[in-house]
Amino acid sequence: MNVKKTTFILTVIVLVLALNSFVFSQWTSSGTIAIVGTYPSVSVVSPTVAWISGGLTSPYVFRTTDGGTTWTSLPTNGLATKALMCIWAIDDMTAYVGDGGDAGGTTGGDAIVSKTTNGGQNWTTVFNTGGTAGFFNGIVFSRSNPLYGIAESDPPNGVGQPYYIQKTTNGGGSWSNSTAPGIPGNASGQNSVMLIDNNFYGWGLNAAAQVTMTSNGGTSWFNGIFSVAGTFTSGLAFNDNKLIGIASTSTSFPNIARTTNGGTTWTSISTGGTGVTTNSAVKFINGANTCYYVGQSTSSALIYKSTNSGLNWTAMTSPAGIVNLFHFDFVRVGATVTGFAVNPAGNVIKLTETVTTISTENSIVPGEYKLNQNYPNPFNPSTTISFSLPKSEFVTLKVYNVLGKEVATLINKKLDAGNYNELFEAPSDLTSGVYFYKLTAGSFSDTRKLTLIK
Repeated sequence: MNVKKTTFILTVIVLVLALNSFVFSQWTSSGTIAIVGTYPSVSVVSPTVAWISGGLTSPYVFRTTDGGTTWTSLPTNGLATKALMCIWAIDDMTAYVGDGGDAGGTTGGDAIVSKTTNGGQNWTTVFNTGGTAGFFNGIVFSRSNPLYGIAESDPPNGVGQPYYIQKTTNGGGSWSNSTAPGIPGNASGQNSVMLIDNNFYGWGLNAAAQVTMTSNGGTSWFNGIFSVAGTFTSGLAFNDNKLIGIASTSTSFPNIARTTNGGTTWTSISTGGTGVTTNSAVKFINGANTCYYVGQSTSSALIYKSTNSGLNWTAMTSPAGIVNLFHFDFVRVGATVTGFAVNPAGNVIKLTETVTTISTENSIVPGEYKLNQNYPNPFNPSTTISFSLPKSEFVTLKVYNVLGKEVATLINKKLDAGNYNELFEAPSDLTSGVYFYKLTAGSFSDTRKLTLIK
């Protein structure tokens, strides 16, 4: 036997197997963070920036600014000694967190939403529920128009009483208090809050396989009831058209509930696979027909993907040994989706892939051309630019410096009528200062100013 030849062949086989494992693992490891608690939440800002929060007897917040290569533990100065139950990050310096009202996040209390504008160096209270049973389940801003956002809490005065809501229409510059009717025997499900725009939002219930929603900004509310198993509705997501939605309960796996009429009626859809879950989450990618499901299981990482708005599903691969995934979040830049998922052990995994089924479906065709002010502004390193087209046009969206030199082309193609948003991530060589972005669509043209602060 030729020992050298045999050794060479074995080495090649091992390398090929390792390469195949790397290539076909759609989700990849993104490090481990030192957390304590069972309810971590993640918010993804851009391909490079994401935040994670949680805690049990005390809060914790982590952030990455290099795409998940490293995670930094941030100060919690100003945060109450309570478990954090939800997070929404605006950029690398600005984020909101909501707590569970008490140290363990179990009984609720005077729950608080706090905000940092300096990367976690300091946190200040934005609003609090009062009462003895408040518990913030979600802080969510619209992906298509980030000026709109809500924060939702369990009824501060106890199960069955009115829900506590805060709404913003200016990107968090100010908030207004609102309520939703209480539902007998029910509070709400953690991280089940969904918002498409200022009119269409809702959340899952914590003692029933159903959701409560509004399609007119809270003037009236309706309940969507599922036929899937489970009592704790932990996942709710909708397509931008506000017609197609998916929902999941703690133990509905392998099934999800699906609606095609805005949540009025729901049917059961199988994702496939086997296993037992104790929690689940679902997400739609804005402007696309792609959606994702993750089921919390101690035996495997149950992650599924649909490219036809939740009708058919395929299993996704993830790093071996990482299980019990609790929460995930995504951001889309152009046709590229970046996602992060986290489990209670502090394992973080990452997904980067191309969305090939970007949809331009809109419930209402815009009546006029419009270029909106970017948000956030000032920004670092990314900001969202939204605009509207009343008809199909060849569109260019470009960014210029104060001398009129083009520094980025975001769009240069024909688009259908609809509402659009594009994420501009400033190149690393751009310096702090004032820039301009210009939209040209047919004979329409408009320019607005944006400010980069590094």
